[in-house]
Amino acid sequence: MKNTVLWSLILLATVLFGSCAENLDPLSPGSMNGEYALGLKSLVPLAVGNSWTYNVTVYDTSGTQRNQFAYTLSVRDTVTADTSKIPLSSAGRKSLTRGALVWYLLQGESGATTCWQVDSLENLRIRKSDDTRFFEQSAFNFRALIGDVTPSRYIGIDSVLGKADSVRSTLVSKGADTLRTTLGSAPYFQYRESYALRADYTNYYFKPGFGLFLVEKYQRTPGGKTVRVRRDELTSYYFK
Repeated sequence: MKNTVLWSLILLATVLFGSCAENLDPLSPGSMNGEYALGLKSLVPLAVGNSWTYNVTVYDTSGTQRNQFAYTLSVRDTVTADTSKIPLSSAGRKSLTRGALVWYLLQGESGATTCWQVDSLENLRIRKSDDTRFFEQSAFNFRALIGDVTPSRYIGIDSVLGKADSVRSTLVSKGADTLRTTLGSAPYFQYRESYALRADYTNYYFKPGFGLFLVEKYQRTPGGKTVRVRRDELTSYYFK
């Protein structure tokens, strides 16, 4: 009798452990019937106290390394957007809910702050901490198909062109295991953020369970050649 109960408990634990393991892996074949999903293990783990440290290399347009430094991106607090500062012409206040207004405040390079939010299982949104820019967001759709493009969004006066521009993100790759960094090789989601009026673009790489682990910025030279001008690589992290 005791042996029967013992084997029953072992079998139950195995079943439970197996089901949890499936749900914890966003890229598991058993997760969402083979579809990409966050499950219990967030692609970008947002919690107050979490932090990511990046090593930055800056290049000139000839490809020569010009500078190198490090900075830490930290989740400082949760914040709620001030609806009195949100322009009604952007989307309309009636479509907003209190939950949609709660964001995580992140502080990064040179003390710059941004607000991040996973507003559903599909979308990570990044906005400036200024409430007046609440609707001018970068959206990364984790359940998109490769090649899917987010709608263009207005970003204000472009610092390079000196006139209004807009930006959009495109899913380039997901589930690949070919890109190695200082933290090893792992499946990743690659997005390309591009502009409507100029050829510069930025590649963002998200690693499931770790968040943003690589950023590469490219710039078009006066001669028409596109070169990498900056690389931010994750070197360490701390999760509470």
